[in-house]
Amino acid sequence: MTNVTFKAINPRSKGDKTDMKICVFGAGAVGGILAGRLLKSGTNISIIARGAHLAAIQEKGLTVRDRDGDWVVPATATDDTSSIGVQDLLIIGLKAHTVTAALNQMKPLIGPKTTVMHIVNGIPWWFFHGLDGKQPANHLECVDPGGRILTSFGPEKALGCVVHIASNVPEPGIVEHNAGGTFFIGEPDNSESERLSIIVDALGESGLRMRPTNDIRSEVWGKLWANITGNPVSVLLEARFGDMFGEPAVRDLMRNIIKEAASVARAYGSKADVDIETRLDGLASLGKAKTSTLQDFEAGKSLEVDALVGSVSELARLADIETPIIDLVYALTRQKAKVAGLYSPPSS
Repeated sequence: MTNVTFKAINPRSKGDKTDMKICVFGAGAVGGILAGRLLKSGTNISIIARGAHLAAIQEKGLTVRDRDGDWVVPATATDDTSSIGVQDLLIIGLKAHTVTAALNQMKPLIGPKTTVMHIVNGIPWWFFHGLDGKQPANHLECVDPGGRILTSFGPEKALGCVVHIASNVPEPGIVEHNAGGTFFIGEPDNSESERLSIIVDALGESGLRMRPTNDIRSEVWGKLWANITGNPVSVLLEARFGDMFGEPAVRDLMRNIIKEAASVARAYGSKADVDIETRLDGLASLGKAKTSTLQDFEAGKSLEVDALVGSVSELARLADIETPIIDLVYALTRQKAKVAGLYSPPSS
C-alpha cells in the first residue's frame, strides 16, 4: 500500500480555513473526535446529531476527553439539515447499515459539487466505482440495498476514508479519544486529485494524522482483516481480544478467515499484503479490550454484520470464489444478532 503527499490547494481563498463548508453527520465516537478537534482549531463546521447526544451538545457544547486532557468547544449542532444547507464536504460518521435510513435527511446537504466522505468499517458502498475493468455489479446488496446510496449521492461524490482510532461515547455530549488517530483518505479511482489535496489539508487542522493514499482499497482490506475476524467472533463467543486471538483453535479459525478474505481481495485487483501471524499477534495483544461489535451487542444496538462480513461473502459469490468459513461465521453471527433483536436483513 502506498501513501503519497499532495500539494494543498484551498478551494476559494488563500489561507482561509473556515471557507470550506464542512458537516459531520453522525458525531459519535470517531466523528465527534474529528469534529471537536476541528472546532478547537477554529475550523467552522456543523454537526448533525440526535437525541440526548444532540441535546447535550446544544446545551453544554461538545466535550472531548483527549489524551492531552478534557476540553469543551461550542458547536453548531442540529438535527435539521435544511437549516445549514449544501456543504462542500459531508463527512458521514454513521455505521454502514444505518445510512440508507438517513438518506432523506442528508438530501439538503448535497449539491452538485459536494464531496461525500464516509468514515466506515468494512466494504464501502462506493467499492466498484473507479475499479479498473468490467465489474460484476455496481453495488453490493448487503451494503447498499437497491443501490440507493450510490444513486442518492452519485458515485463521483465519494471519497474513501479508513480510520485507525480507539474512541467511544461514554455519555451524551462527550467523546473520548483513547488511542490512535490516523485517517487514510483516497479517491476510489486512486487518482491524485485536487479535491483530495484540499480535503487532506483542511482536515489536517484537527491535529489528527491525515494520510492521502493512491491505493485506498488496500487500506480498506488492511483494516478488514481485523474487522472480519475479531468483530463477528467476539459476538459469537462474547469474548475479548485476548480470549479469542490467544486461543490456538480460535486463532486457527481467524487465520483461515483472513486467507479466504485475501483471496477475494486479490480477485478485485487489490495488492494489499497481509502478514497473518503478525496481525493475529497484534490483535491478541489488545488483551481485555472489546471489539466495537461486541460493545454494540452488549448495549443492545443493531450490529454492522453485513458491511464487515456479508460484503466479503457477496463479493466472493460475484467472483465465483468459495468462502465456506466466512459464510458460516456470517450466518451464525447474523442469526445470533437476529435472535437478540439486533439485526434485520438489508432492505431498500
